[in-house]
Amino acid sequence: MTTDKKAKKWGMRIVQSILGLMMLGVFLFFIWGEIHLPAESFSEAEECRLFQADWKRVMPDGENVLNGEGVSKEEGVSVKIPGKYKAAPGEKVIVETVLSQEQENICLCIRSLQQDIRIYVDDELRKEYSTIDSQPFGKTSTIAYVFFDLKEADAGKTLRMEMQSESSYSGFISEIYQGTQSEIWRHFMSLYGPAAILAALMLVVGMIVVAGSLFIRFFYKTDEDLLHLGNAILLASAWLLAESRLRQFFLPNSTVAMYLGFFIIMLLPYPVGSYVNRVQKRRYQKAYMFIEICTILNFICATWLQIRNQKDFYETMWGSHATIVAVIAVITVTIILDIRNGHIREYREVAIGFGGLMLAGLCEIFLVYVQNAHFNGIALCLSLIFLLAMSALRTLRNIWAVEREKQIAIAASKSKADFLANMSHEIRTPINTVIGMNEMILRENKNETIREYAFNIKSASQMLLSLINDVLDFSKIEAGKLQLTESEYHPAFMLKDVILGIEPRLKKKNLELHLEIEETIPAALVGDEIRIKQILNNLLSNAVKYTETGSVTIRAEGVRGENGFSLFLSVTDTGIGIREEDMERLFDSFQRLELQKNRYVEGSGLGLNITKQLVELMNGRIEVSSEYGKGSCFSVQIPQRIVDGTAMGKLEQNNRSRMDAANKAEPVLYAPDAKVLAVDDNQMNLKVIGALLKRSGIQLDLANGGNECLQMSRSKKYDLILMDHMMPQPDGIETLHLLRGEKNNPNRETKVIALTANVIAGIEEEYRQEGFADYLAKPVKVEKLEEVLGKHLGEKAMRQTER
Repeated sequence: MTTDKKAKKWGMRIVQSILGLMMLGVFLFFIWGEIHLPAESFSEAEECRLFQADWKRVMPDGENVLNGEGVSKEEGVSVKIPGKYKAAPGEKVIVETVLSQEQENICLCIRSLQQDIRIYVDDELRKEYSTIDSQPFGKTSTIAYVFFDLKEADAGKTLRMEMQSESSYSGFISEIYQGTQSEIWRHFMSLYGPAAILAALMLVVGMIVVAGSLFIRFFYKTDEDLLHLGNAILLASAWLLAESRLRQFFLPNSTVAMYLGFFIIMLLPYPVGSYVNRVQKRRYQKAYMFIEICTILNFICATWLQIRNQKDFYETMWGSHATIVAVIAVITVTIILDIRNGHIREYREVAIGFGGLMLAGLCEIFLVYVQNAHFNGIALCLSLIFLLAMSALRTLRNIWAVEREKQIAIAASKSKADFLANMSHEIRTPINTVIGMNEMILRENKNETIREYAFNIKSASQMLLSLINDVLDFSKIEAGKLQLTESEYHPAFMLKDVILGIEPRLKKKNLELHLEIEETIPAALVGDEIRIKQILNNLLSNAVKYTETGSVTIRAEGVRGENGFSLFLSVTDTGIGIREEDMERLFDSFQRLELQKNRYVEGSGLGLNITKQLVELMNGRIEVSSEYGKGSCFSVQIPQRIVDGTAMGKLEQNNRSRMDAANKAEPVLYAPDAKVLAVDDNQMNLKVIGALLKRSGIQLDLANGGNECLQMSRSKKYDLILMDHMMPQPDGIETLHLLRGEKNNPNRETKVIALTANVIAGIEEEYRQEGFADYLAKPVKVEKLEEVLGKHLGEKAMRQTER
């Protein structure tokens, strides 16, 4: 991945993290405010009819004023309620009327539109409403219904209302309802209840979608698109509840609820845009990132101005609405582009759903500016339900497509597994013979020169397995069944093996080999030596393949840090190098860079991919630096445990010590009383087994196939049976089942160990499920063979020093 793309990726992550924290902060503020701030509910709640009276407006000095500009004195000084009258922000608006002589005991209700209200009957203060002192910040009171009572004794008295606001609502006077509180409550419920109930249901749906998406992400490790849609539904439904005219009846603090509404409107473009961006597979990432940055800036600026009491949220709402319009425009344009480019079929249902949502969004913005709108939010809720249904249809369509592809993949995987099993068996069988016979040379020949030749044959044989191992390892990695086998090893011996394996290829291309091996590396470590060799072999093979002149440098050192010890290995070459634009694809499987130029280079294209997977499996890291035309450097750092902290010394001295150690006597398996039957259809394999077990003293019988195995097992009791798998009928598994099915066979319960060249992913578990007691892979190592036999022979197995 290029530096520019990495920066963009991290930039997007930072932006989305900020927006996510903002969303969390908004809800935490809402919860905190509703719990800890003073209650601002000013009614017991309910409905009615409009209060009719002759109203007039008076100035604070008590003089009557005209009903707006351009009205003559002869036309009167009366005003109508509800209405909008000329008044500057901060100016006190006073209206009064004389109550009827037949006044009854009633409850009146007027809606404060960000206004402080005082209500007098004659000079008696009956009701005072203001939230300035109780709210955490802001210069205007919260919109709320204000209830006050009139009594029979108030007949003929003057009812005066004083309203004052710093907002543009300064001259607004809302309608006044009269009746019992139960009547008022029923009236409000009939007008605003459906939207509130629908919003509450949508809130539950949003929670379910978010919880389900998080569950899928956590347990299935997939980035679920519906998480963002769930966030959008959650925000939209919470906004509808916060903006509901009924909020003061079910929320203790109306101010916090009002702030929540503003916060949500500011954040809503984020989840909506993120969902569409993901559905569109991030083809228009820059456009959506711009929207998200605008959302962050709008949120910060509007909140800062509100906290500083410079601008209330309603005065900066244009920024939120502009961001919403912008995200709608981006979605519209990108959908049109996808229609033109043929991408729309990927999410056609979602595109239809967003068409409905965008229309509803524009409708909601319009209703915000309508004073007496009764159906705010219903269109938005219905459009979100429609979008969710369309998204569900897309998900079902994708699930069906995935299921169909899954069945195809299962069939293909089975074919691949069968092919790998056959290929592994056919290749490993002759290699088993080569390694087995070479082991006998190492064991029986004491001539130092010949033994050195045999050591080199052993290293070359291991390299010969690398290609097939790459394919098989890739299969195991795909299946998630690749396991590490940690044991004590000597870094010097491991490095020398790798160097011996690569030297012939370096000489063939006339390349120089430079070694920078730190002598202070600990003499013995614990780790997966085989996999570390594989990593280093892959890096060296890659360096040799792409270097025509110059040199290859191997560097090894121990790195001690706070987290323990790490083995640092690097391979530097003077080859063709890697282009900047190719870095992103460097570790892809079956990938060859500059294919036309490198078409004659050998290899499967799996080496670097497997190397990266192995390093990460060991909790290490891999890095690459390259200059095109001058060469590359691959380096890995792998955590290991120190067994012997003594410095390993020079590599050549260690190799001589290794050969000397090989010449010394070593403990071997010795079981002269044990009877073992080896079954294989390949005579050379049987010969190898016989040679490898020669020094053990085991009484070994050889069977050439499954039928011969059954015949021999009926007449003699064995302690163990070594069974090949891929033999002519019956094969190893069938032979095992036939053996277990013969009631009178003395070896019916004898342990059977699979000794096979079949090493595909998961095969060991399959053999154990079929009834095999253990598993050995070809080419078989004599140490592993003796270890497994010793484990299952029990008391008949012992260790002695080889003579």
